[in-house]
Amino acid sequence: MKLNIIGFTVLSGVAFASPVEKRQGGGGDGPYGPGTYKTESNLQQHTIYMPSNAPADLKLPVLVWGNGGCGADGTGNAQFLQQVASYGYIAIASGGPGQQGGTTSAMMKQSIDWVTQQAGQGAYANVDASKIMASGFSCGGVEAMDQIWDSRVKTIGVVSSGLLQNQTAARSYTKPVIYILGGSGDIAYANGERDYNALPAGTPSWKGNINVGHGGTLFDQNGGRFGKAGLNWLQWVFRGDEQAKAYFTSGYQADGWQVQSKSLDKITAPLK
Repeated sequence: MKLNIIGFTVLSGVAFASPVEKRQGGGGDGPYGPGTYKTESNLQQHTIYMPSNAPADLKLPVLVWGNGGCGADGTGNAQFLQQVASYGYIAIASGGPGQQGGTTSAMMKQSIDWVTQQAGQGAYANVDASKIMASGFSCGGVEAMDQIWDSRVKTIGVVSSGLLQNQTAARSYTKPVIYILGGSGDIAYANGERDYNALPAGTPSWKGNINVGHGGTLFDQNGGRFGKAGLNWLQWVFRGDEQAKAYFTSGYQADGWQVQSKSLDKITAPLK
């Protein structure tokens, strides 16, 4: 199956919905979309994104997501998360739809615990909890990095973010990591650059910068170029998509990324 977007074609009060309510206005241009979101009574204060048109035999890898500012609105990055869902993933954002307040890395762990328990059952029968990526924007990226020691998490995504405390921790990272940064105008630029440079030489990693500032294109339709890189990473590491893989070796040039990478040849996809 050819996924044309992948690679080179340009392509805050708490309110909870019914456990089975799918929201209108879904987005994403993937083959299993639109991506929609809902809540579950046994995972309150989280927002769950699902494909609306996935065949029963399609396995759905998992993305757990932390919002910018560690904010509790689980729809804060809906453009990107609906796009991910439309390509056949379940994405779980910390915080409920429109919720105010803050989140913690413990809430992201709750997402991981929950999806691990639900996978293979009922509405989540086709969820593949052996393939989990933790990612997030800004403060949410720090929450994601807190999950790197969890054996259930196979890869980490850091979007306009970098460590705020324990700033030498990246020296011990061994799992694949993708850094998506907004150039020198991104307030997290120095932190992200420092952490990437601290990674061991053998840790598979890719760092892309475009000069679009903090959060970059994440709020554009489908997440823009930031979202494209994040989706390609998922498609490569969890589905072994060769066109997505090629994006990280040369295809990124069409999108204007300034790139450094380490040991990408050590990624054996799909990650297990």
